[in-house]
Amino acid sequence: MRVVNLILAGCVVALSFVIYGQKYESRDMESRVAELRRAIGGERDAVAVLRAEWSHLNRPKRIERLARKHLGLKPLKASQILTVRQYAEIRQPTPAEVAARMLGRVDRPVSRRQAALR
Repeated sequence: MRVVNLILAGCVVALSFVIYGQKYESRDMESRVAELRRAIGGERDAVAVLRAEWSHLNRPKRIERLARKHLGLKPLKASQILTVRQYAEIRQPTPAEVAARMLGRVDRPVSRRQAALR
């Protein structure tokens, strides 16, 4: 009977060490979870700021102003808009003509309509 009591006392001591270790491990995990939640909140705030900045930078009036300033773009003219029939009438270059133009060998004539579209 005495041996059984000693074995049980040893088991109780061993289990108390295991439980003690688990307690501190769970505290460390809880602090890590709290730290990660704070970091996630900070990242969400940063994403919100970036989205607001993206919306601000992508305003159509701002892009139009920058395009005019840096690219020299102008508003579209009504004469630049083609109907389907007009588009079909434009002669499409052959691959050989495209290659020749890329190599600078041939400069094919351009119609007034095509020049207006450029």
